[in-house]
Amino acid sequence: MWTKAARIILKNRWTLLGAVLAASGFMAWKGGEARVSYKFSRILPLTDSTHLVYEDFKKTYGDVGNVVVVGVATERLFESRNLNLWRSFSDSLSHIEGVESVMGITSYYDLEKGEDQKLRLVNVRPERPYNTRSALEARNELDRRPFYKGLLMDAQGRTTLLMVQIRKEDLYTSDVLRIVESIKKRSRVFEKTTGLDVHLSGLPYIRMANVLKIQREVYLFIGLALGVTALLMYLFLKSFRAMLISMFVVVLGVVWSFGLIGLFGFEVTILSSIIPPLIIVIGVPNCIFLINKYHQEFKQHGNQILALQRTIIKVGNATLMTNTTTALGFASFTLTQSVILREFGLVACLNVLVVFVLSIIVIPIVYTFISPPLSRHYQHFERNWVRGMNRWLIQVVTERRVLVYVLSAGILVLGYFGIQRMEVTGNLSDDFQRHDPVFKDLKFFEAHYRGVVPLEIDVRSEREGGMKSMASMRTMEHFQRALDTFPELSRSLSAADLLKFARQGFYNGDPAFYGLPNELDRDWVLSALPQGEWNQGALPGILDSTGTRARISLQVADIGTPEMTILQSKIEQTLEAFFPKERYHTEITGASVVFLKGTRYLIKNLILSLLLAIAVIATLMAFLFRSARMIVISLIPNLVPLVLTAAIMGYAGIPLKPSTILVFSIAFGISVDDTIHFLAKYRQELQRTQWNMQASILNTIRETSVSMLYTSIVLFFGFAIFIASEFGGTQALGLLVGITLFIAMISNLILLPTLLMSLEKLITARSFATPTIELNVKDGGSEIEPAE
Repeated sequence: MWTKAARIILKNRWTLLGAVLAASGFMAWKGGEARVSYKFSRILPLTDSTHLVYEDFKKTYGDVGNVVVVGVATERLFESRNLNLWRSFSDSLSHIEGVESVMGITSYYDLEKGEDQKLRLVNVRPERPYNTRSALEARNELDRRPFYKGLLMDAQGRTTLLMVQIRKEDLYTSDVLRIVESIKKRSRVFEKTTGLDVHLSGLPYIRMANVLKIQREVYLFIGLALGVTALLMYLFLKSFRAMLISMFVVVLGVVWSFGLIGLFGFEVTILSSIIPPLIIVIGVPNCIFLINKYHQEFKQHGNQILALQRTIIKVGNATLMTNTTTALGFASFTLTQSVILREFGLVACLNVLVVFVLSIIVIPIVYTFISPPLSRHYQHFERNWVRGMNRWLIQVVTERRVLVYVLSAGILVLGYFGIQRMEVTGNLSDDFQRHDPVFKDLKFFEAHYRGVVPLEIDVRSEREGGMKSMASMRTMEHFQRALDTFPELSRSLSAADLLKFARQGFYNGDPAFYGLPNELDRDWVLSALPQGEWNQGALPGILDSTGTRARISLQVADIGTPEMTILQSKIEQTLEAFFPKERYHTEITGASVVFLKGTRYLIKNLILSLLLAIAVIATLMAFLFRSARMIVISLIPNLVPLVLTAAIMGYAGIPLKPSTILVFSIAFGISVDDTIHFLAKYRQELQRTQWNMQASILNTIRETSVSMLYTSIVLFFGFAIFIASEFGGTQALGLLVGITLFIAMISNLILLPTLLMSLEKLITARSFATPTIELNVKDGGSEIEPAE
């Protein structure tokens, strides 16, 4: 097969090179259609019950999570100059295209009773600039409205905020970037003018911070990956043109990564944004294996075309299989029900295979156009440190096998105890650095308002209109008082609060009457309620059209998955106590609940994908090597690094979360490549040495160690670039994958041959030496004259 492929590639070099460039040009055009996602990545499948409940909630009460909050300390805010600037700042925000309304201490809503004894919703805002006296009166007026305590000012009155509501049509488009940036710009101007620290948060703000970071980091990581791998390629091969050819191949791979995202109509998410640099890091080892083999072949006989032919024939199948196992590691994500994982897995899987095709076509063809390699290009095979490393590896494998087994057993024992210390967690701000302004501002609002992440409770009465009854209102009031005892929850808002606000308005704003109507004034207050005005401004929809369903809205602190699970359970128990299932149906939903369920769902699916990847790759290796015992042995050196990495996470306190659990599937799919290269060469040596197992193992170490070391160093430093990310999860992913792959290289060069040496006759059946697919062949073949 590969003899024929070599002839086709070398005899049709102009046609194939033109086809590659034309196809890459098309993918570049499609890549221009790829857009960054302006939504939080949807993890749950469309049929998931939590997703369906949340969508039904939004359909009933309107979209949620469309408010940016702007907070400031009040210590100097009520000075007349600062308060006037705050009012101007608030007005300027309301003039931003796409902002629906702004509510704060200088512009909020009140209920006033007219001459007809009807309440009407009015906007409270000063007509003239504040002076010292009117600024103090403004503070007192707000204090007289308990409805806004915990909403526009914190419970202690030390901070206040603006609630900036974004138009829902702009919420998930590129316009939201402009809107949030305008809010930030105006906030900085106010901050500079007054000297007061301004804090921003809310789901749109956090989401846009994610988007901006993704946009920056995509190109940052592509540049870093190209720079790091290019430098390493030059240091290893001492060939400037080998480095340039390799960079040309992986740049084409990057073009295809964006092209595939655009071709499938996917959006660029925090996960898919790492595919382009991943392709660079994964594609460079292909180039190293091909170029190293070309140099080795040319060193033997000095015939350039014959060397290229033999490189394709000898490395083709092995490289195809190693890329296939890597692709299968990513393909396992497509078997989950998570949209973001399936998109990531599909694009990464196809991209890995595309880079292999590009490598096997472009590298041999380009080398036919340039002069043969010089002696300095392959002198690295004879370096003293290479000989020394091989001598040390052979000594360990032949003389210190007991030590290898003791150390491996020790790693497994340490791994077992380390895994016991691992914790599963995940929260909204998990990927933000602790010094990040987004994280600091989020903690500011948590400290003063207990959180900004929406949590919604939907209560449905068995009777139509049942939630409008005074009994239901009183029950909601008592339930909200119970919620106030939870330190993780903000002040809640419900129809009961608005009814209490209406009663205060009926009694001309006297705060002593802020409470639910009693038997004496109930009819008067209810008859005075405004009709159809409850949804004006920033006041949320709180009842459905029939009065059968009621919403209780609050915010929750950005706590981890275990804490959120416990909190949700406590809220459910409290709900059951006030709204028994016999008469009410209740649901807890909101962005916080969806994120919690999504985190648990994602971790479960990632564990499943890892097991599937191991099973599929083991099946593929069984097909290649035709020996079940050999497969068991060959998997051990690749599972030990995963155990050690899990132990490092446990001892270092790195939690198991969506970003870190990706490490295991990605690392396993890549690390098994070294095993395939080693076993393929070992099988070839068995045939060459006429079944002398020890000689075959030692020759395999000598032949494969350099390329395995080079590729592992490239992979380690290639993944290490992700440490430069502003996302904590991406940092952990890069560091842990790099460590895992480097340990896997050591394991494959020491533990694998040690196992083969110890159990050679038990595990190396004759069927192993007769391959289903020939991964490498002996030297030979005729020279091919490429067509001009």
